[in-house]
Amino acid sequence: MKNGFSEIACRSGNVPDTLVGRCSLCLVFSVILALLLSALPLPAAELQAKTAQAWEQYLRYADQKVERELALKDRFLIADYLAPKEQAEVRRKLQAGQIFSDKVRGVVPSGTSFSVPDGEIHHWWGAILLPNIQLSDLLAFLKDYDHHAGRFEDVQNSRLISKQDDYYRFYFRLKHSQAIITAYYNTEQECQYKTWDANHVSSRSNAYKIAELENADTPTETEKPPGNDRGFMWKLVSWWRFEQVDKGVIVELESASLSRDIPLVVKLIPGVSDYIRSTPRKTLESILTSIRDHTAAH
Repeated sequence: MKNGFSEIACRSGNVPDTLVGRCSLCLVFSVILALLLSALPLPAAELQAKTAQAWEQYLRYADQKVERELALKDRFLIADYLAPKEQAEVRRKLQAGQIFSDKVRGVVPSGTSFSVPDGEIHHWWGAILLPNIQLSDLLAFLKDYDHHAGRFEDVQNSRLISKQDDYYRFYFRLKHSQAIITAYYNTEQECQYKTWDANHVSSRSNAYKIAELENADTPTETEKPPGNDRGFMWKLVSWWRFEQVDKGVIVELESASLSRDIPLVVKLIPGVSDYIRSTPRKTLESILTSIRDHTAAH
């Protein structure tokens, strides 16, 4: 009862001086503890073979799911496979100019036992309607990899490495920042586009190199060995779907990534668990927002 009364009293403002002092000391102690814990170095994590194998199996499931969906002639978008109530919610958000995002479900076949030892897979999808734009113009913008930096919030530097028909290889320097945690990466990625007809295009991108940077933006900046870093982002694959409609273009982005798991020692460090689990969704929404803002300005 004492603890409960103290909490209620502190919130109400009707407290004795002794309780005010107690509440103040608790607050100070909590702030000091959070600062001390946040100063702790995050234990390094190494991508284990068993974790990478689980990721590759999941990726096969995900690719097969996407291929099945795109193979049907009467449906194309992820939203086309949702229940009517969910479809209505997606439609409502898109018509209001908002982004819809949600977890991807149903990737692992029903009845299949699957786990990711020492890792976590984060799989999200999002959609947005870009009004008054042609699909050809949008694709030209997305394929201009030399100029993604400055257009996308997380992209600091970008460069096209090579191009052959609809296959692109490119370099992105990425910055992912949230609360007290910031991570920088040198990445090399590839993207294959496929045109289904004049109104439908899809693509699949894969980050085949992800190297977290140590001492970023300093003279001693170096790449950590891929798979031997803080473990925020070890793998990244994305699937895109573009559909030309009367009002513009519907863009759907589906993204799967692999990170370290979150043991107790990591959970004790403020902000780390939230960073690992929320950054994939926020990054996806940031990408869609950047595309909307650029197309609206042009």
